[in-house]
Amino acid sequence: MNSGDCMDLWAVVPEMILAGLALVLVPLSAFVSGRWRILPALLAFAGLAASMAATAAMWDSAPAAAFCGIYAVDRFGTLYKLVIESAALVSLMMLVSYFRGHRQEAEAPLPLLFATVGALGLVSSLDLGLILLFLQILSIASYLLVMLVRSDAAAQEACLKYFIYAAAVLAVMGYGLTFLFGLTGSLELRAIGAALGDSDPVWIIVAFGLVFAGYAFEATLAPFQFWAPDVYQGATAPVAGFLSVLPKIAAFAALLRFLVEGMPHQAAAWSPAIAVIAAATMTLGNLAALRQRDLKRLLAYSSIAQAGYVLMGVAVVTRTGTAAAAVVFYLLAYLLMNLAAFLVVAVLERHAGADARPALRGLARRAPWLAAVFALALLSLAGIPPLAGFTGKVFLLTAAIDGNMTWLAVVAAINMAIGLYYYALLIAEMFFAPPAQTGPVRTGTGYLCAAAITTLGTVFLGLAPDTVLALANVAQWLR
Repeated sequence: MNSGDCMDLWAVVPEMILAGLALVLVPLSAFVSGRWRILPALLAFAGLAASMAATAAMWDSAPAAAFCGIYAVDRFGTLYKLVIESAALVSLMMLVSYFRGHRQEAEAPLPLLFATVGALGLVSSLDLGLILLFLQILSIASYLLVMLVRSDAAAQEACLKYFIYAAAVLAVMGYGLTFLFGLTGSLELRAIGAALGDSDPVWIIVAFGLVFAGYAFEATLAPFQFWAPDVYQGATAPVAGFLSVLPKIAAFAALLRFLVEGMPHQAAAWSPAIAVIAAATMTLGNLAALRQRDLKRLLAYSSIAQAGYVLMGVAVVTRTGTAAAAVVFYLLAYLLMNLAAFLVVAVLERHAGADARPALRGLARRAPWLAAVFALALLSLAGIPPLAGFTGKVFLLTAAIDGNMTWLAVVAAINMAIGLYYYALLIAEMFFAPPAQTGPVRTGTGYLCAAAITTLGTVFLGLAPDTVLALANVAQWLR
């Protein structure tokens, strides 16, 4: 399906829809006011729906490497892109409700669309230059989202930290990519994978470590997770929720492609190294979450721990055929339950004026449905049956055991018990503590729609995982 002039525009129709719409919204978002501030969000909703339809239509396309072999079109990429677009759609609902009636209502869809374009491109990139390009697009758009409320000193500090950390780590990653080019003479992942077998193992290790830093930063993996708690706390809650899922999903998909297609012959070396990082990430995230009083910081450390669970599947992806499907299943479950948790924090932050743990006290009496949504999300994050988090964790633990890493499964099980402890404390504050405030908690249509999607999705994935798991198995290229 490759054309002679390498202009395979059919391969990037979803990306072009979102990028074109984002360019249209640049002038539009600056001029709309009053009740017309909702217009950019409505157009963004339509664009995301169209992009999802175009992505789904590519499911039955024959696997191809478009644009002269630098952009993959396959079911693996298609499935991850659908998950990313779903995350963007739910996040947009939360952002619109959070900023309803304010100037940011018109501005928020613009960086969200650009970030989504960067994430979609990253999933399919087979070229080292493209990988860096799409990472930069994703990062720059994320900075803008953090700084949506430009008068907020906390947001300014968070954006500055985010920018400095990201710039440093991506520079390190770029340096590592030049090592790969120097070792193989190619920028294309598959050619690099074929040529690395004859290279000096020491330089391969150096290149892997430098490149891994970039993926680890986006996925909040130890020891590159340090930015997340400060940035999540300084950003608004819907933006923190967006940052906790979309870049992470894109980073894991890109990391899988990089490892399997770019370093297939070095799996015996990188698999145990990634397993150790997975154990360190989940342990650090859970232990740090125990001490947090701010809800966004607590969920930041929780998301770090969840990334450690996902990395457990990445570590054994070449050892067992179930690992890749377990990773994408858990990322979809994580999307639903984590955005549901951040949705409740967004409501408390915007309408109750607080995002610290005391704001949860007695929430079940003031807003029963919000408390139910948060409780289900936390129980799923903890891995309580029959919710999606439990099913996803079973798949990951099974993959680790099948991949001869039983020790990693044991570490993960211990960490799940730690996580259950602090999640249960939050639920207890909602249902058993006296209310910290009085009066009803106001919500909007966007919150209700997002809550319905995430909560029903969390329950459905837990009760009927077979459909998604079947798609995930079909989407594997590791056969």
